[in-house]
Amino acid sequence: MRMHSALHLLCSLMPYDVTGGQISYEKSRLDFNVDNKIEKEKIENQINQLVQDDHQITYQWITNDELDKQPELVRTMSVKPPRTNNKIRLVKIGNIDLQPCGGTHVKSTKEIGVIKIGKIENKGKANRRVNLSLND
Repeated sequence: MRMHSALHLLCSLMPYDVTGGQISYEKSRLDFNVDNKIEKEKIENQINQLVQDDHQITYQWITNDELDKQPELVRTMSVKPPRTNNKIRLVKIGNIDLQPCGGTHVKSTKEIGVIKIGKIENKGKANRRVNLSLND
């Protein structure tokens, strides 16, 4: 839950489409559709500030039609939210992030703990991989 919530925070700081990702207990990553340099230290400082600001994580529901009218809510390019029972769950982190997600999350960002941004890799013309871990 901590790592999954941390990836939402990373998404909130990166205004790019997500092209891939992997989540595990110790280390995770997201790939972004971007061709410019990502400043590792800046992102690490920003993400840890969001943790310390202790944003509440809540949920709300929308219909398929409502999601269709707000395509910007879906950040992933290849994975789309499941459309079952005409309900889609949105995860809201304070006023900083809102996106469809069926995963598990902590109740507030402070529960995540310190986040360490690892290597930022160039994985193609417009693909940057950002690795992160929880610094326990």
